[in-house]
Parts: sequence; structure tokens; C-alpha cells
Amino acid sequence: MTTPSSRGGPGLLHGRSELGVAALLGALAVIVAVDTANIRQTAVNSGVMGPQVVPAIIATGLALCAIALAISVLRGGHADPEEGEDIDLSIPAHWPTVFGLAGLILGYALVLDPLGYVVASSLLFYGSALLLGSRRFVWALLIGVALSVATFYGFVLGLGIPLPAGLLTGIL
Repeated sequence: MTTPSSRGGPGLLHGRSELGVAALLGALAVIVAVDTANIRQTAVNSGVMGPQVVPAIIATGLALCAIALAISVLRGGHADPEEGEDIDLSIPAHWPTVFGLAGLILGYALVLDPLGYVVASSLLFYGSALLLGSRRFVWALLIGVALSVATFYGFVLGLGIPLPAGLLTGIL
């Protein structure tokens, strides 16, 4: 005799896909906690709080969210299904767009160092805008360049974090 859960019917975990999200949050909490424990405190990075405080808070928050979500799901709670304000949920995903965006992100990772942040990010924005349906070719490129340059200078001048200049090394 088969049990209902082995036939695909209602069982203990049927309809509880949110437990996967709780497991993912728990795994992230463990990863962040392990990495936090491996941070070496030196004279250079020691301060009032030290370099381990913020990652420890994040790991604790992730763990608490994972536990709370798991308890909620096991007690019968579940998220409401997406209603889709502006979209028709009966239409499946447009996979060429999804794979095109994934390819753009992979290409971005490959060309970030040689081309530099500004050029690579501008191309990423431009390509994403076109893949998502924009037909304002010049505006998409100009907005991508403006956002990339502003972000570049925000990090380099504002935060002191160097980003790769690539092709524009003497210009930026």
C-alpha cells in the first residue's frame, strides 16, 4: 500500500516550497558565520567595533529569518500566490530574454577588467534595455554611460574604492 505522499498527493511537505527558501537562508547564514569566524583582526583593520561585527549581525539576522520562516511554514503559513498586477501569469516566461540577460551578465563578468567598469557597465545597461524591449537606442546608451560614470566616480572619489578603468585608464 502506498502512502499519499509517495503518490504525489498531500503529504507533510506538499505545498511547502517556502521551506526551500528557509533552507537557503540557513545555508547563507552558515556561510557568512564561517567566513566571519575566519576574519583575522589586525592592527590595520581593528577599530572600535572590529571587522567581525557587521557580518556577525548579518549572519544572525539570516539565521533568525530562516528559523522564523521554517516555523511559519510548518505551522501552516504560506505566501499568497502572485496576483500579477501588470502581467498575465498564464503566459510562460520568454526564455530567449532570460537567457539573453544571463549571457549579458556572464559577458559583463568576462570583460569587466579588460574594458573597465564604465565601458562594461554601459554595455550591460544598453544590452539589457534592448533585450527588455527599449527602442530608444540613443537614450539607452546615454543613460547607461551617465549611470556608469556617476557610479564609477561615486565609488572611486566618494568611497575610495578603486574600480577598473580598463580602456579609459588615463581619461577617468
